[in-house]
Amino acid sequence: MANILAFESFDGGSHKQFRETLTTYSTHDWTWITRPPKSWKWRMAISAQEMVDEVLEQGIAPPDAIFCTSLTDVAALRAALPKQWRALPIALYMHENQVAYPTHDARDVSFAFTNLQSVLSADLAIFNSKWNLDSFIHGIESLLQKSWDTTLKNIGQRIRKNATVAWVPVASPPNDLRVLHNSNNTGRSDALRIVWPHRWEHDKGPKRLLELAREHTEKHNLRWIILGEQFNEVPESLLTFQEEFHDYIDHMGFVESKGEYWEWLSKADWVLSTAEHEFFGIAVVEALFAGCLPWLPEKLSYPELLPACARGLTPGLPQGLSKEMTSEINAHLHMAQAPQASKRLDSLISSVL
Repeated sequence: MANILAFESFDGGSHKQFRETLTTYSTHDWTWITRPPKSWKWRMAISAQEMVDEVLEQGIAPPDAIFCTSLTDVAALRAALPKQWRALPIALYMHENQVAYPTHDARDVSFAFTNLQSVLSADLAIFNSKWNLDSFIHGIESLLQKSWDTTLKNIGQRIRKNATVAWVPVASPPNDLRVLHNSNNTGRSDALRIVWPHRWEHDKGPKRLLELAREHTEKHNLRWIILGEQFNEVPESLLTFQEEFHDYIDHMGFVESKGEYWEWLSKADWVLSTAEHEFFGIAVVEALFAGCLPWLPEKLSYPELLPACARGLTPGLPQGLSKEMTSEINAHLHMAQAPQASKRLDSLISSVL
């Protein structure tokens, strides 16, 4: 067991869930320094110094290794550490990368290059999916090709040499809720329930959700469960969805209680994603663990999460195949289950000690 000093500069959403799950299942001893989940650009720019200052204020003893996540500037973090700590091994977990993240604004490439410096400054960069790693390398190579005087060479090889892939640890539903899912969905001839468990933001594709609802709701006798965190500005397409499909919605809104969240997943037959980006997909994996069938795009990280037989499915699958398909999906996702995924991360961290 090693003493790990860990930095999370954006402690909310999937970042927070990752932190809590890993800490629960890891065999290492973790001390976390965190910052609130606000102003991600500011976090990338200055959080390294802020968090090191907090370490010094708390008088934390030197750890065996340092761990941080992708909204932290690793090069700045290492420089901010006390001199005697700067040789400590640093493992970086890449939840996302800023070169592949979709934006409607002009892209500020400085954040992509901050990611690059972080990946190369860490002793090991761990990406949460192959898609995340591949899209990062492709994006960085494309950006560098636009530079007329860069001397950086073989950057893709350098990144791959310093990187690996390890899925996010995802907790399974309580056993009683698995039983509840089976009882809810066995021998039933009524409507199919579709859960859409995403943040209410443009990058999760709410326009596509509305399109699919219009195309399939009556055709396949669908009912809807809309979960996920919502913010001050709700996308217009979700407001339209709520108005048009009011009579077909079982639930629409954020669920604070994890227990209640699992209950809603247990009532669903399918999980739908319309995301324009997904570097891993915790919410989708949770729904798959709860017994939902996948209605997912054949792009981004999703092909990695599914066995070949479960890709490209839509509602209308013969009922007899559901149980067999769910078993194959769960077997494929074995290394995303919290105990196994945390054990792999423990091993990767130990490898840099």
